[in-house]
Amino acid sequence: MEDPKAAEAKARGNAAFAEKDFATAIKHFTEAISHSTHHVFYSNRSACYASLGEYEKALEDGSECVKLKPDWPKGYARKGLAEFFLKRYDEAAETYKKGLELAPEDPSLKEGLQKVMDAKYDVSPAASSSDSAEDLFGKFDANSLTMAAARNPRVKEHLH
Repeated sequence: MEDPKAAEAKARGNAAFAEKDFATAIKHFTEAISHSTHHVFYSNRSACYASLGEYEKALEDGSECVKLKPDWPKGYARKGLAEFFLKRYDEAAETYKKGLELAPEDPSLKEGLQKVMDAKYDVSPAASSSDSAEDLFGKFDANSLTMAAARNPRVKEHLH
């Protein structure tokens, strides 16, 4: 059962995320983590860091999410996205492959792996300097409603 204080902080974080106030959301998810080290808090905070372009921090949280819940595919999507933006293509490919072992048909993991391979082998412009994490987040994380929530407050209730 989730700690009530953690749940309240998470709800505030989700609301701030939906408003694209990522810095405030980070504060709330950090507070939630101080009450409970639930994997979703790290996942959500990783999404915030990525949205701000803070990919090292996004990677730290994505890695912690995977460590806490290694059977949760979304954690691998978070970690892989950060590795991608850090141009750690080999690591990102391995991360996405591990996620796909858990969820072979997950479109966000499949597309993430494709983007990594395209970038690694310069097959197509997977990410240009004009692309933001938020632009690619929706592409990478199609099943995750986190970016949808950031764009559309009506889906914010689906944010983990």
